[in-house]
Amino acid sequence: MNGLGDKEKVITQSSTLDDAYFDRNQAVMAMARLAMSQGFKVGLLINPNEEDWPVLMIDLPTGQVGYHLPRDEVIGQWPKYDGEWDGHSLSEKRDRIAMFINSSDLVKIA
Repeated sequence: MNGLGDKEKVITQSSTLDDAYFDRNQAVMAMARLAMSQGFKVGLLINPNEEDWPVLMIDLPTGQVGYHLPRDEVIGQWPKYDGEWDGHSLSEKRDRIAMFINSSDLVKIA
């Protein structure tokens, strides 16, 4: 036992911005896998001008959301997204996610 308190443990577990973004990227991919398992449209959208930053797109019932990921952190196989970015802003994306989380019509995972 190293004698660290809970606060120190949290600080030492993710001490850099890179660590935080890596965790965020993995959480986004986990969310996308769950969305796929529930029948939502999910896929990678690749801009030919930014091939190193594919966008993982998820079509939620509340609207489309997308997350840029560094190509070298994309884990697993993803289908190509067969749609286009709908032009949503960061604020709109956040609103769509909040509406989805708050929805009383959430899909039940079996």
